[in-house]
Amino acid sequence: MTGSRVGRAAAVLLLVGLVGCSNDRTATSTADDGTAPSTTTTTAPAPKVVAPDAVGPYKVGRRVVEMVDAARGRTLTVDVWYPAEPDATGGPSRYSFLPTVYFDSKVALDAPPVAAGGPFPLVVYSHGSGGLRYVATYFTEVLASHGFVVIAPDHTGNTAVDLIGGTSVSDEQNEVNRVADAQFVITDMLRRNGTGGDPFQGSVDPDRIGITGHSFGGFTALATPVGFSNALGSIPPDPRIKAVVAMAPYTDPIDDAGLAALDVPTLLITGTKDTTTPIEPETVRPWDHVSGRPLDRVDLSGAGHQSFTDVCAYQKLLPTIPDVPGVLVDTVNELAAAGCPATFLDIDRAHTVTDIFAISFLETYVAGTKGYESVLSETGARAVPEATFTERAR
Repeated sequence: MTGSRVGRAAAVLLLVGLVGCSNDRTATSTADDGTAPSTTTTTAPAPKVVAPDAVGPYKVGRRVVEMVDAARGRTLTVDVWYPAEPDATGGPSRYSFLPTVYFDSKVALDAPPVAAGGPFPLVVYSHGSGGLRYVATYFTEVLASHGFVVIAPDHTGNTAVDLIGGTSVSDEQNEVNRVADAQFVITDMLRRNGTGGDPFQGSVDPDRIGITGHSFGGFTALATPVGFSNALGSIPPDPRIKAVVAMAPYTDPIDDAGLAALDVPTLLITGTKDTTTPIEPETVRPWDHVSGRPLDRVDLSGAGHQSFTDVCAYQKLLPTIPDVPGVLVDTVNELAAAGCPATFLDIDRAHTVTDIFAISFLETYVAGTKGYESVLSETGARAVPEATFTERAR
């Protein structure tokens, strides 16, 4: 960790009451080229409760699986991050844009066994429009290290590949696709959970399921528990979901009644400089209507729309790789303008603050871990000067 991040993590550790906890864990820092966090690996696990912006007591495994929804004739490529044993070994997991354009994770290993000690809570991550399933590894990898199984589908028809290749479908089709995708990957993961010999057999607790997402993925996260209908289809509610975290959410397709039907704990995280899904109305309207309690809101001063993704790291990475297609560079640069310039909140700090609140919320309301609720308070938020925290309690 950099010195400043050590100080911030220490402040959060005090908030969650971790006096005397071991420091033997995998520590993270941002690589000079911005491609991925670096690690220092030790063998002894830390206690379960650690600073929410620090890598947790587990090593992280990642598998890429295909989930086939026969009923819809739809095949989804899905990343699964999961807790692995502290002594797990193996090569790094590779994130590929194209066969020759990729980066290797400094945190996630390629397909080690799931750690003992499960079943673990399950969280769905939904990417934004024109995004990718692994567009927020700063969050999904760290969440897995805290003892969560995290599943993230590519929403076919609304990915970066579709955007560049001209195969994107309409927003209306994406709306129904996304909600059905999120519900299906939960169902398929629970099927794998109960299948003898499957790598994920016994890994997931069906009573501890949450959902999160960014931008159009924020829509997915808010709509999936309550269901969604438009002219192209109707998706029923999913009562399996126990909590929602929506990052810079796109909420326009959900009417006021749909938002009011959301009655599980919900966290809204957004940036004050977001002009893509601005706070007014995209966060204010769910803040006014969602019935779930607690309803927490975190406004990040100076954060933009892409402050909640890895796009800034991609912008630094691509010039270091030979023969990158110009269309990919242009696409990333266009996206990066909404969060990476010096006029925005420092991207590492934006990621740190997002992890502090989002992981604390999921620990508290999905995993049921005690100790993180102290972060989710006006007093706790004083340790994070960039964040304005408000809550509508039970």
